[in-house]
Amino acid sequence: MISIGQEIPGLNLRELAKVRSIHFQIKLALYSLVVAILGGLILWLSGPVRILPALLLGVAYAHAVELQHQCLHNTAYRSKFWNRFVGIFLGLPSLVSFSDYQNSHRKHHQLLGTAADREFFNYSYGKLTSFTSLIPHLWMVRHYQDVMGYIARSSIGQLVRRKDAQPDMAKRIRFEYQLMAVSLVAMIAVTVVFQTTIFLYLWLIPFLIAVPIHALIEMPEHIGCDTSLPNVLVNTRTLKASKALVWFVNGNNYHVEHHWLPAVPNNNLPVLNKLVQPRIEYLDSSYWDFYSQFFKNLRNNNLHRPWKGEVVEQVVEQKQRAAGAH
Repeated sequence: MISIGQEIPGLNLRELAKVRSIHFQIKLALYSLVVAILGGLILWLSGPVRILPALLLGVAYAHAVELQHQCLHNTAYRSKFWNRFVGIFLGLPSLVSFSDYQNSHRKHHQLLGTAADREFFNYSYGKLTSFTSLIPHLWMVRHYQDVMGYIARSSIGQLVRRKDAQPDMAKRIRFEYQLMAVSLVAMIAVTVVFQTTIFLYLWLIPFLIAVPIHALIEMPEHIGCDTSLPNVLVNTRTLKASKALVWFVNGNNYHVEHHWLPAVPNNNLPVLNKLVQPRIEYLDSSYWDFYSQFFKNLRNNNLHRPWKGEVVEQVVEQKQRAAGAH
């Protein structure tokens, strides 16, 4: 493995890890513009036709969580303050606490490939054993049951992560869940007092769309890989994707590269991919290829073992042919 500062011919890793916020600012500006346009359409239109911009707003909210993920790693801005400030509001529509996510996600990076690894979003992959179980998985029912509990307990002043985070971090987590509580109460109050359905279209319907899209974006990261080994080249997956899709998932498809060097900003992951790609064990040619494998393995009840699907076999064959050529 390599690390920041290491000399590699033809590649300056220290330069690659420099944070240039202009790249993130462009993404944030485009996201804000899309949300403003869709929100304006919802306010301007009337009747059931508003459901279309509401559905699209849900897609935008899912994208926002991917932008928030970059803020977690402090690679959106040089300043930790601005990473957290922007990250809080990016996660608010999907009820994702920036500090809670960040605290848990750091541990995920440290413990990936060990039995102690836990992801922030409580997907309970072990319970994903049938097409029926896929529904609560996509809508992240177990995770949002936890979130509702955190919001309720934080509202009465409890530190919900007292045992899992440093005191200052636990206080930041509590504040963010309290902010969610205030937002939810405000929406309910406005809905009741003014007898309006506006927040049904501005938040609830988009939220119900954003959640499964987010789950689908994250699913390829590690499932079907050999997560028994602390080696990101075999316990994590990278997928090839179009430029538009790479933009939408904010480079999440380059997940091996991200786990390999988390300090590298997302806009530079394609450069890192050129260096690491030949060594990636689970390299899928597209999201379509991944989900073809996923449903095949779900049907065969093989989700929780390393997959030996067609894509992996092709990669192995290519490696064997390359080795034979030498």
